[in-house]
Amino acid sequence: MASYHRKNIAMRSNPNIFAYPTESFYALGVPATNAKAIRQLFRLKRREKGKPIALIAADIQQVKKFFFMSKDEERLAKKYWPGAVTILLKPKRTIAVSALLGGTSPTPLLNRRRGQLRIGVRVPAHPGARRLAKTLGAPITATSANISGQPPTKSARKVKQSFPGILIMPGRCGKLRQPSTIIKMKKKKILILRQGSQNLSSKGTRILGNTIHPVRSSSE
Repeated sequence: MASYHRKNIAMRSNPNIFAYPTESFYALGVPATNAKAIRQLFRLKRREKGKPIALIAADIQQVKKFFFMSKDEERLAKKYWPGAVTILLKPKRTIAVSALLGGTSPTPLLNRRRGQLRIGVRVPAHPGARRLAKTLGAPITATSANISGQPPTKSARKVKQSFPGILIMPGRCGKLRQPSTIIKMKKKKILILRQGSQNLSSKGTRILGNTIHPVRSSSE
């Protein structure tokens, strides 16, 4: 616990890129409000421009501070959070939107229709990951801790090999072996943009009065 506290202090004083465990794999984190650090993260991962980065938050109150949520979106969040369901939401101005998008090409984590930009966010089931977002006072990035194109990892040693010198938060990854499921609300439809570890049932199933509609699978 003392080690965790010391590293939390280091993050607050110098919130550069850090690695942390989630329910599935190690992720790379920076505050979603820090555009400079997000751009550095893209370079470090060699991540393709135009491929947005999803976020995790401490709780639903933090999400509502940084994102707009409809009543249906909030009901879904309360049903599946904490958990492995990422919901595309419209960010408020405090979020470094341009940096998180990494360009302008549409992807499953971005909806540009009618100029409505949306970014994926979730509250994770991993308590350590939630604490990090709470400590930093904002949602943090949740991209996997690997060079783009390489497989994600549950090993801190492999993270060190890929990113020498990076701050790695203590703790262990959970047992999930798939990334989160990505969904988007469209009127009374729940569009599944990526089927991940959380199964929301099959096409036509109704959840909280909304109908499930799988769209297509995608990679992160």
